[in-house]
Amino acid sequence: MTFFGPHEVSSSLADTALDCRKVVALSLIKRFAEVFDEIEYELLWDVPIINAQASRLRESRRVTVYGGLARHPSITASGLALILAHETGHHLGGRPLDPDLRWPTWQGQADFWAAAQGMPKVFGWKACKMTLRGAKQIADLHAEFCAEGDEPDISAAERTAIFRAGALGEAAPTVLQAAFHRLLDGRKDTN
Repeated sequence: MTFFGPHEVSSSLADTALDCRKVVALSLIKRFAEVFDEIEYELLWDVPIINAQASRLRESRRVTVYGGLARHPSITASGLALILAHETGHHLGGRPLDPDLRWPTWQGQADFWAAAQGMPKVFGWKACKMTLRGAKQIADLHAEFCAEGDEPDISAAERTAIFRAGALGEAAPTVLQAAFHRLLDGRKDTN
């Protein structure tokens, strides 16, 4: 499962800022790996793709963050942490599952799990504020990619509502199930 499509960034940040971002990214990955030790986390710093993904090979579960995402100027530690939680949610978030791949939790449910469970497990009382800040950054990046022609299964507004509900301890919003059913209906139309 990928978070965004295969976009790339060429960073205009100074070397010191890039070094700082790399330290932050590695620190976040270390925190997630300590809490969710059944998952392997990796940073592919030199890969310019703006993305992160969950993958599975037999019993091995992995979350990969690409350097283009970690270096993207609009993504701070809060946004990157929420993306790590989302990717972890593909492994641990439960149903509904992705209708095509059948093993990972579907995007919207991974978002909800990230906000409601993943972020609090890693950041405790700081999780709500970080999640809401990260959700804004993700929505902005999501909207930017949609303007470039991506057509995701779930909109930036739906994603924001899902993150917000999870962060505030609310039940999963109706947009989560509505987006999932829209995805399933779209699959029926193409078959």
